[in-house]
Amino acid sequence: MTTRTRQSAVDRLAAMGAEDILVVAPAGCGKTQALAQRAARLINEDVVTAPRKILALTFSNKARDNLASRLRELLPPTARARVTVTNFHGLAGRLVRAHGAVIGIDPAQPFPERGSHQRLRAAAGLNYRTARAATATAEQALAAAKSQLWDDEQVMVQLTASGSHLAVAYEQTLREAHHIDYDDLLRYGARLLADPRVARLYREHFAVVLVDEVQDLSPLQLGMAQAIGAGRTTYAGDPAQGIYSFAGARPAKVFATIRTANPAEVELDVSYRSSPPVLQAVNQLAAELGATQLRCANPDNWGDDCRVDLRVYTDTAAEADALVAAVQQELTEKPNRTVGIMARNFRRIAGVVAALDRADVDYQDWYQPTMVPQIAELLHLHLPEALSASTDRAEQLSELERLCRGHLPPDDVQALDELSIATEALSDRIAASPLAQTLAAFRPHTRTDEPVPPGLHLLTGHAGKGQEFDVVYVVGLEEGSIPDFRNIKGEVLTEELRVLHVMASRARRRLVFTRVEHRWRTPTWLAPEQPSRWWALLNQGQKRIHGR
Repeated sequence: MTTRTRQSAVDRLAAMGAEDILVVAPAGCGKTQALAQRAARLINEDVVTAPRKILALTFSNKARDNLASRLRELLPPTARARVTVTNFHGLAGRLVRAHGAVIGIDPAQPFPERGSHQRLRAAAGLNYRTARAATATAEQALAAAKSQLWDDEQVMVQLTASGSHLAVAYEQTLREAHHIDYDDLLRYGARLLADPRVARLYREHFAVVLVDEVQDLSPLQLGMAQAIGAGRTTYAGDPAQGIYSFAGARPAKVFATIRTANPAEVELDVSYRSSPPVLQAVNQLAAELGATQLRCANPDNWGDDCRVDLRVYTDTAAEADALVAAVQQELTEKPNRTVGIMARNFRRIAGVVAALDRADVDYQDWYQPTMVPQIAELLHLHLPEALSASTDRAEQLSELERLCRGHLPPDDVQALDELSIATEALSDRIAASPLAQTLAAFRPHTRTDEPVPPGLHLLTGHAGKGQEFDVVYVVGLEEGSIPDFRNIKGEVLTEELRVLHVMASRARRRLVFTRVEHRWRTPTWLAPEQPSRWWALLNQGQKRIHGR
């Protein structure tokens, strides 16, 4: 597809009326901009007329903020107010607050927050460190019981029937504390939209529904969108980026369900993000997934430093030293570039972190719970007032949390949860250093609606979804690491390949894959490592470098 035909696809999408549409849009194809342009055109051409609005549903806060940012560029404030952008937990919270009594729920029900939630889990005995198998069974039972439109009594019946005593204990602990968890909140929202009276109100209020990142949705979330926008919904996403099965996402089922309504389909297959060499590697992985093959929008405008390398090191120490040296050289020569070091899980780059610290290289660690920009800004904003309230560190932190809460909307479930996580992380550290010093060590990587700033960023594949970097190092192409040793059969293995595909597609100019020949050191020898099963695939036609 040429640039012109790609633009024609975007124009076609923007011009379509209030109908069901499925947009298949791989990473870097301008999906968010296309959705924003569609919303703007529907309003500007009076397809959606006042007082009716457009509902834009996203999976995450970042996606929400990105879409809202694009709408600010396309619509004046008055018109922009006619597009409601929220994530699914935000929609569920709105439903509970406004209509909870319809299904016997207290509209003032406290929303879940991870800090208090984790304490309740611990009280019920859910602990992977001491009871991994039993806890995993309980988690599965809870997810299954809360993924249906059952009421609380039916949920308890299902948990009892599962035979998981931990699941039952957790649910009893949750209810005794008058709390709900995230699965409960979505279940309540879906149950409310299953009531014809509530659904009718929202269908009348919203003339069109836009759903972003549909591959990340659970069937319950998809049902919420369909209850409001059946016949008038634009679904956008990419099956090859579906990496959230652990959170209930079911990409294959969701796409199959959408297609049963016979929507018009629009495919975007021209990348505006990545150089031709990077796209070659991304397409090799996409082909294994049966996903869309991408073409570069401007193949002649990238320069001669764009490439894909595969690097093999003796062990993780040699790998870490080489990566640190490469990053230092990169950022010395090109200080405005963004560099991402990514791994399937953060443990795999622990040696890189240690080497960066030894070399005193500045980096931004996306694993830190206080890295969320909105929360970090609030914490720093209210720190002086919190410090003046008391000399006791615990009291200062308590006051800081109270002040931050006062600036957050009561129904912003994800932001409140992120504040709870950050507060708990700070509470673990203030025993060793004053609150101001502790907080100073944490800096946000970027606002959620802005590009990643220059410098080095450390993150996992899941955290990297939705981001982009000039240079990406994907670390750990060994069996057991990518794919993870726990996920080597069936659909979970396919999802491991999707995680690798997501990491590779974050790169703009250059992409580097690394693996080691020996990873674990025993008292007398280094245990050998097997290359990832996808190493040979990536090795086709790419540059392979042995580390020294």
